[in-house]
Amino acid sequence: MNKTNVMVEFTIVGDEFDPHVITEKLKIKPTQYWIKGEQVRGRNEKIKRKETSWIISTGYEESLDINEQLEKIVELIKDKKTIFKKLEMESNLEYIFGIVVNVENNEKPAMYFNRKFIEFANNINAEFYIDLYVY
Repeated sequence: MNKTNVMVEFTIVGDEFDPHVITEKLKIKPTQYWIKGEQVRGRNEKIKRKETSWIISTGYEESLDINEQLEKIVELIKDKKTIFKKLEMESNLEYIFGIVVNVENNEKPAMYFNRKFIEFANNINAEFYIDLYVY
């Protein structure tokens, strides 16, 4: 029987920046990254990336509370607020928390943002989105 699972991604997005510089400054290896103009793999050859992105992700994990995965990502980056602010100013970057929830067997996870997360996201001017898939 399949279980409900959650994935959280933290993405740095910009028009043009070097993902290797982000890795070096944050001292975190990304789960993935791509450069504006690269072909989107596995798709129509004509589709190109519209922006440069640097991403860390929990991957999909069995969970009934999105905060379990959010905390894992925030724990990695919480001490880097100053770096984020500087990068945002220098390279016109945006920060996005993406939350993807696959609901299985009607087992819906807790979906709320605790004060600590809201404060951190606000501090670095991050946005967030939630994708919800029900099976």
